[in-house]
Order: sequence, then structure tokens, then C-alpha cells
Amino acid sequence: MPSSTSYDLIQACRQPGCPVCRLEQRAVERYIDSLFYESVNDIQVRERLRASLGFCHEHAWLAVDKKLGNALGFAIIYHDVINNVLRQLESESPPPVTQRWANMLKQVPEQVSALVKKALYAFTPQKHCIACQQKDKTLHLIISAFVEDLNQLETMEALRSSDGLCLPHLKKVFETVSDPAVYSSLLSIHREKLESLRGELAEFIRKNDYRFKDEGFGAEGDSWQRAVGKVIGKNSR
Repeated sequence: MPSSTSYDLIQACRQPGCPVCRLEQRAVERYIDSLFYESVNDIQVRERLRASLGFCHEHAWLAVDKKLGNALGFAIIYHDVINNVLRQLESESPPPVTQRWANMLKQVPEQVSALVKKALYAFTPQKHCIACQQKDKTLHLIISAFVEDLNQLETMEALRSSDGLCLPHLKKVFETVSDPAVYSSLLSIHREKLESLRGELAEFIRKNDYRFKDEGFGAEGDSWQRAVGKVIGKNSR
């Protein structure tokens, strides 16, 4: 019986863009939303968020833009983070110094060296973003389920009829697959999709020539956006 992840992948193949990106994004959004509504006051979660200075740039603005949390949750988390930064700046204990900082501090005047050390430590996340870690775990599960199902006709046909995987996720699949026949099928499917996209980009470029501007754009009109997504993956915001 197919797993829920396998089912979700087949369903995601019926929608635009990389199906792995879509499931990965959905899982991260659910995780962040759940964190705000269930774990903002959890002591261990708060300690973890202090150590990472909250969320990374990508996931902080994802939460803001998609309204995954609420204003109070953001206020609680970042009040805690800023309070901790100020506490580290006021601490009497000297912070640990990395080799990179040690080399840089040689150029700093001695009278402000201790202050700069504290600032560098206080302004540097000591742990990775908690949402990034969840994203990595989720991606591993998705890729594992996907690779396990690639020898199933339904999965391969769903992939063939989809927009295909973005190159970063296709690379991860290639690093996991062991069946030579699957390698060949994957490469054949994605080479065809890349060639098609290349043709659309060429047509988009041609129609941007003033001599052909009156022709108007068709399906190739958003090919440049799809090309960005194909090469680097879906925009999370």
C-alpha cells in the first residue's frame, strides 16, 4: 500500500513546478505554523530560538509573508532573542573566539577589542535555524519515499506528466538511486523537459526583439520564471 508521502508526491506531480519543492514547502509552512501556535512558550524551543537568533532570513520572512504565525508570537520570540543579545553584550565573561575572528581582531584597537569580541559573539547565531533543520529532515523523507517508488509505473508516469524536478532535487535523487534503469528514465524525462524549456526561452528572447514585438507572448511568456525555478528550486516566499 503506498505511503501518504508517495500519494502526496503523485498529487503534487499534477500541479505546476517541482513536486518535491511543493511538498517540502508545505511541510515547512505547517511546521512553522505549528511552532507558533503550540511551542512559542516551550522552554526548550525558546532556548533553541535564542541560540539561532530566531529564524533565518528565508524562514522569518516566509512566516511573515504567509502569516504563518501571529504578531504576539513574533513579539515573544524576538523580544527573547533581543534580550539575550543585550545580555551577552553586557556579560562580564569573555566569549569564545573563532580563528576567523582572532585574525580579524588583530586589526581592532586594543581598547575596544573586548567589546568587539562580545558583539561578534552576540550577533552570530550559535545554532542553525530550527525551520531549516526541519526542512532538511523533511526533504530526506520525501526523497527517500520518491526514490523507493520510482520503480513503480504510476510514479514514473506521474513524473513524466509533471513539470519535472528542479535541478537541486534531481541531483539529490541521483545521489540516492541505485537502479541503472531508473537513472536512464530520470535523465531521459528531464533532458526532454530541459530541451522544451530551452526552446521556450529562445522564443521569449526572440519576441523581445523589436522586430517581432507585435507577435505577443504565448506560453513562453513566463518561461524565464520557470527557468529560475527549474535551476534553483521554488521560491519559498
